[in-house]
This record gives sequence, structure tokens and C-alpha cells, in this order.
Amino acid sequence: MIRTLFWRFVAALQFFTRLPLPRDLPQVPFHQSGAIGFFPWAGLVVGLLEAAVLSLALWLWPPTVAAVLAVAFVVLLTGAMHEDGLSDAVDGFGAGWDRMHILAIMKDARLGNYGATALILALGARVALTAALASELGAGSLFAALMAAHAVSRGAVLFPMLVLPYGRAEDTTSRAKPLVEELDYAAKLVATAGVLAPLTCLPPPVALAGLVAAAAAAAAWTRLCAHRLGGYTGDVLGAVQQTGEITFLLGILAAWKFI
Repeated sequence: MIRTLFWRFVAALQFFTRLPLPRDLPQVPFHQSGAIGFFPWAGLVVGLLEAAVLSLALWLWPPTVAAVLAVAFVVLLTGAMHEDGLSDAVDGFGAGWDRMHILAIMKDARLGNYGATALILALGARVALTAALASELGAGSLFAALMAAHAVSRGAVLFPMLVLPYGRAEDTTSRAKPLVEELDYAAKLVATAGVLAPLTCLPPPVALAGLVAAAAAAAAWTRLCAHRLGGYTGDVLGAVQQTGEITFLLGILAAWKFI
């Protein structure tokens, strides 16, 4: 059992990062589908590494420069996977007029005006919020906040997966397809633990504000997908992660002003 959980965690890290991990997993499809519950745990690793890079950079440069370096590190670490999903999803919903057109635009590798604008705003928001964290929080709170942001935002991607069908069931080339198995009870418990673990390191009002903000963003994307697609796609999951991370950081920074 422990060995199975470990390999599922490794599969989640493989999916979300470019860390040098073993690529020849036994029963790869099985571990990929079981990796869903470990999405937040992979986020914990990404957040920990971002916080470490940010803390080291703050020794040499002011918060804004350090934040740029930390965010750039995360983009490299994840292969811009979530950023790509955000830009494709915004392009699709922004320019598409029906389900098939939206899906076709999302599948197109070219970047449109809507997607480019969303990408610039998202990266700018993450840099600004990370710099604000570095300026206002101590080292311990900084690590907790970034780890929680990445864990919660990756936990948020499970929301559309729980309530909507996969929108590209006919597409055998989709990278997300091996992961779109129904979440079992154990996976839900593992994912919940991964989301809650870093939140316990934050003041309860702060943790609640961030969690509610990220949940609201995930719910908004889910409603949009239900209305216009009748399901979700891998690109939408990337968009949920990006907006979840941003709204979580907005929530905790706002709440910190009142404690």
C-alpha cells in the first residue's frame, strides 16, 4: 500500500513538474489515474521550492526582483504547463461561439489576443503578490503561504473534475486523459490532507480567506464550463490552477491586514 501511494505521488510530480524522476513507472496508466489525489502534494513540493528560491534571492535583491526570479523558476519547473492551459482556455472562451469552436481554439497551438492578455496579467499578478508576501511576511509564514497557494490551487482543479464530465473523451492524444478517472474515497482523503496540511501553518482567518477565494475561482470556472462546454478540459484545469493560486494569495494578503 505504501509503495503504491509513493509511486502515485511520483506520478503526480512527473505530471506537474520537470524534476528528474524515474520515467519507467510500473503500471504507468494505473499510477497516473491514482495520482489525482496527490495533486495538492505535488503543489506542496512546487511551493516549497519556490519559497526556497525566493528566500535565497532576497539575500541579494529587493522583493520585486526576487519575486520575478521565483515566479520564473516555477514556470521552468512546471514547463509552463498551467500558463499554457490558462492562455488556451481564455482564448477558447473569449473567441469561441459554440462548444466545438471553443474546443478547436483550445487545441490550436497559436496564442490569441485573449490568451496573451490573460497570460501577461496572470504573471504580473503572481510577481506582484509574491513580492508583497516577501515584503510583509516573515520567513516561516512566507514558506507556509507559498506552499499553501500551490497546494490549494492544485486541489482546486479537482472541483470541476468532481462535478463535470471530461469534455474531450473522444481525444486519445490528450495529456489529461489518463488522469480523468473517477476519484475514489481514498483519493479524496489524500487530496484533502494535502490541501489542509499547509493551511494549518497559517492563522485560521487567513487560511479561510485564501481557501474561500480559491474555491470561488474554481466554482466560477466550473459554472462557465458547464454552461458553454458541458464538461472540462485539461486547459481549463490549468486555468483553474492559475486563478486559484492568484485568488488564494489575494485572499490571504487581504486577511493579513486584519490580524
